[in-house]
Amino acid sequence: MYLKKLKLLNYKNYRNIEIVFDHPFILINGDNGAGKTNLIDAVHYLCICKSYFTRQDDVIVHHKENFFRLDGDFDSGEENFSITCKYQKDKKKEFFKNDLLYDKLSEHVGLIPVVMIAPGDIEIINGGSEERRRFIDAAIAQIDHAYLRFVIEYNKILAQRNSLLKQFYLNGRNDDTLMNVLNNQLAERGNKIYARRKKFIDDFKADFITLYKLFSSDAEHPDLKYESQLTEHDHLNLLLHSKKQDAESQRTTFGIHKDDLKFSVDSFALKESGSQGQIKSFLIALKLVLAKMMYNTTQKKPILLLDDVF
Repeated sequence: MYLKKLKLLNYKNYRNIEIVFDHPFILINGDNGAGKTNLIDAVHYLCICKSYFTRQDDVIVHHKENFFRLDGDFDSGEENFSITCKYQKDKKKEFFKNDLLYDKLSEHVGLIPVVMIAPGDIEIINGGSEERRRFIDAAIAQIDHAYLRFVIEYNKILAQRNSLLKQFYLNGRNDDTLMNVLNNQLAERGNKIYARRKKFIDDFKADFITLYKLFSSDAEHPDLKYESQLTEHDHLNLLLHSKKQDAESQRTTFGIHKDDLKFSVDSFALKESGSQGQIKSFLIALKLVLAKMMYNTTQKKPILLLDDVF
């Protein structure tokens, strides 16, 4: 997958710029604050429908403007196509392939596989479990359209269930029939998400260990483990048995939204004991093996974006 041309209009610090890429390997050089990271973030946005660095589209718009637009021309080796993103404040974001509007943004995810490596990735190691779930969800979503749909549906049902729990708490009464409907819907999606996450890690692990050991000249042994409450419990039973706890907490306390990844080197937790070198090697190995899995699964070489990797 190659990016041939990129246009940015009112994107971050870029007012209006067009760049033609004439080589599969591109080095972007410039002073601090020139916009190198913003440029590759625009590429990521066109691939995945969002910025790598922020969830708020409003802050991406150039100062004193109320919209931005991105255009990219791509070559997959089998076809040439253009992707356009149009965003205007207080309006729905739009994505187009060859000027045809997508009904849903999720339909675009996976068309252009992309892997970003950036300094902020250290949060995958040092941050909370949400960061690691976001990593695994973003990875699987690019190679499995059904997975992305399950995650979107799960999160919507989870929000409905949490809202209902708050209503029950405030009103002092329950609706077991409605709660049972949500429980079944949540468990159905949760089971599918768990199965795909588990398979992904099972497939991922061997190549990851091999690559990291290559980085360390075989002197260190890394490990990553997928931790989920569903490993030992049925999802629906978890929801039923946590009824009292959920009512008191006013939120869903069990489920795949509590899953986590545990990283270690030589049996020591990377988050607590890892050196800077070990953490960087771990992260780069994670991302490079992810790129390999994307290619093996989709037969598309992903675009690899390296932000200040050295």
